Amino acid sequence: MRATIRVRVLAEDGPQVWLAVSGRLARSTAPMLTGALRLREAEGFTVLFVDVGALADDRELTLQEIRDLFPGGRRLAFHIIGSADDLRLQPGHDRRFVFHPGPASAWTVWVRGPSTMPSTRGRKTVLPSVRTRSRRSSLGSIT
Repeated sequence: MRATIRVRVLAEDGPQVWLAVSGRLARSTAPMLTGALRLREAEGFTVLFVDVGALADDRELTLQEIRDLFPGGRRLAFHIIGSADDLRLQPGHDRRFVFHPGPASAWTVWVRGPSTMPSTRGRKTVLPSVRTRSRRSSLGSIT
C-alpha cells in the first residue's frame, strides 16, 4: 500500500502556527512531516500546534524515530492535538511537547498566546488576530 501524508497550515498568529496533518505516517512519509515542521521553524514559528487527529500510524517507525520527526531545540514548543497514543508519544518525557485530547483545549491555549515558552511568562493576555490560509502547504502531498 502506498502511503500519503498531507500537512496544511490552518492558521498563524505571531510565533504560533496551527497545522493539520492527515494521511499515513510511515517510513516513506516521515521526511515530509519533518520537512513541513522544519519549514515552519525556518519561517520563524516557535509554537507549533500539530493536529494529528486524522493521522494514521503504520507502526513502521520506532519511538525514537517518531520523536526525531520534530525538530530539536529549546526554543520550540509542540502542541500535539488528537491521539498522542497513536503516535506513541508520552507526556512528561520531553518538555517541548504539550498534549491536547482535542482542538477545544488547544484552542484555549492558542487564544492565550505562546505562554508555554519560558521567555514569555508573565505576559499580558491579548486576543490574537488570526490569519487563516486556504492554500495548501507549499510542500503538498507525497505518495
